[in-house]
Amino acid sequence: MRTFRLLLAVLVGLSVSTPASAQFKKLKDAVAKKAETSAAPSAPQAPGQAAGQAGGGTIVVTPEVVDRLLAGAKARDAEREKALKEDTPYGRYHRAKAAYATAESKCNAAKGTWAQRLAANEKLGERYSAVVDKAMKAQEKGDMAGYEAGMYEALAIVDPSCQVKEPQQPEGYSEAQRAVNERAEQAGHKATGFEGREYGLASDRVIAILTGNEPPGGASASEKTAVKARDPELKAMYGIREAQEERLAKQAPAADTARVVAPTPAPAPIAPPAYDQCMVNNIQRHEKQIQALGDRGSAAQEAGNTALMMAIADTIRRIQMAGCGK
Repeated sequence: MRTFRLLLAVLVGLSVSTPASAQFKKLKDAVAKKAETSAAPSAPQAPGQAAGQAGGGTIVVTPEVVDRLLAGAKARDAEREKALKEDTPYGRYHRAKAAYATAESKCNAAKGTWAQRLAANEKLGERYSAVVDKAMKAQEKGDMAGYEAGMYEALAIVDPSCQVKEPQQPEGYSEAQRAVNERAEQAGHKATGFEGREYGLASDRVIAILTGNEPPGGASASEKTAVKARDPELKAMYGIREAQEERLAKQAPAADTARVVAPTPAPAPIAPPAYDQCMVNNIQRHEKQIQALGDRGSAAQEAGNTALMMAIADTIRRIQMAGCGK
């Protein structure tokens, strides 16, 4: 039937202006070509199709498809890492951000022992107070640059890591980030060897199987096996692992509380009089120091320096509570 329709179409097209002899020759040629096409073995499929393009263009997930998707993810991540190391505003910003995160962690640890160090070293407190006083005098004169420099010098006394400033995003950062993401995705697609549509179809099927959903047309046992074999890597690639852990973290406390916390007796609290007396003793012992810090905290609040105000308040609290067991 299909051959007949083809011949009919050829006849209609040729009958418009072609002489009969020529029509007959072209018709014979068309029939011969059709016969050759039908008899010829099908051409070998490209690797992307091998992975199983079924009817309608659906990608069948095989171990080879999974390997290629993961290879693409590896190439994509490598391109992003490459961008982070380049001497560009984007690369410099991210390196500075990483350095700041490391310094911030170290600074927070130093702040945790600051009250104890002050209590054990009076000269350290005097040195800190002198630097802060200098910064305050600069503020009184309207020298905000001097004030800020002085406060960072004071933070360096707590620990040099506290002096590291948080980097600001450079101008045009959003455009640079989009360019890096686009370049990384292109590198990833190229590494898979898939066309854009093939890549999307394969990813959609893998994600559906990973999340327990049915992809279009359903997933065969072999597809599920291919995905399950690389489950951790694929979930990390598509960010599914993080979403699951977050969901479990939200559900876990209620179950744990019912199972573990309820039967556990509450620890005996420290007697309020002893705790209060401990704090009173600390306040009396460091009265001048606490008063000076309080004055500086008020000045920082008036200047709108919330970060400094909170840091000073935390220092006072630690001095008051040092050794009180709470």
